[in-house]
Amino acid sequence: TCIISGTGLYGKGSVPEPDIVQEWREPTGRIIVDWKPDLDFTDETMVYGSISHGYKGGGANPPTISYPAGRFNERNSGVVSPPTFEPEFVNAFEVGTKDTLLGGALILNGSAFFYDYEGYQVSKIVDRSAANENSDAKIWGAELEWIYSPMRNLRFNGAFGALRTELGKGQRSIDLMDRV
Repeated sequence: TCIISGTGLYGKGSVPEPDIVQEWREPTGRIIVDWKPDLDFTDETMVYGSISHGYKGGGANPPTISYPAGRFNERNSGVVSPPTFEPEFVNAFEVGTKDTLLGGALILNGSAFFYDYEGYQVSKIVDRSAANENSDAKIWGAELEWIYSPMRNLRFNGAFGALRTELGKGQRSIDLMDRV
């Protein structure tokens, strides 16, 4: 349980905010299954799959800087962040393979994954202070890496990754690099 007390002096500065009381609890876990088949074309292979449920507790945003009436302009837009943000939940799925080939000279690993977020937490700068917001999100990806050692003291390696992300339907956020 987290309690954050409002601050401020009566008659001077900001009016005190009420205490924010939050409690965070959620079971999490991961199940992994792997299999080592005996294949003719590899020295060793492991195929795996995992399913997990993750959780990150919510929290409180810092108080928003407020400006006197009539003092808004492009720099202080008056954007107000909510006092709290919600917890984040993720269901993650991954499948992949890890292979050793050519008498140990080649290591080849590949995986594909999908993350389904509810309340994905993102920090952004609002009125010169960090604030958190929640959005639903989905992430799909694939990775491939290889290490090839054709002779002693010579090694080549490389990696490839592909990623696709999307926010939940109808959800938006400010792109701090391109605000238009």
